[in-house]
Amino acid sequence: MKIDDLSVFLKYVLKEMPCTWAVPKANSVWKIGEVTSTLLYRKAPYQVQMFSVPEGVIIPEHTHPNVDSYEVYLGGHIKFSFEGKYLHSDEELEVDESGVCKARGHVIRVKPNNKHGAVIGPGGGVFLSVQKWLNGVEPHCVAKDYSGICFSQDHYDLVVSGQPELKNQLTEQDVVSNS
Repeated sequence: MKIDDLSVFLKYVLKEMPCTWAVPKANSVWKIGEVTSTLLYRKAPYQVQMFSVPEGVIIPEHTHPNVDSYEVYLGGHIKFSFEGKYLHSDEELEVDESGVCKARGHVIRVKPNNKHGAVIGPGGGVFLSVQKWLNGVEPHCVAKDYSGICFSQDHYDLVVSGQPELKNQLTEQDVVSNS
């Protein structure tokens, strides 16, 4: 892993940040369609959001033009995609002897032009987005900085930068372009 300022911040978030985090008083929870985002930390240019996503949600391939991030798998059934391919095998999404998914803690670096997405399976899933905001853009909900097919009308209506698109029916094919 290349050591840069976002990588140093990720290490701080995962190893040293207190369990009380630094949740701001205002705008700490967003509801985007069925997806809930909880803001855990914000001090420009950095931000940490935790996403809780119910089963059956398809997040099509997309980019965030003003965000460099690490996505951290916390739990549940999430098939992440990156640059048109799924990242985990079915075996990695199985639980180990303690009942924890083998992929827990897996980290993905997502630069502004990297296409990524996810399919959320049985029981839903939770992940962290550890972000560095670029181009002088003040941090806000990362789902508002979005280019690609949105996962709901609510999501489309929230986008403030990027090139959002709408599609009537989403399928797993929208998550991976090269599968």
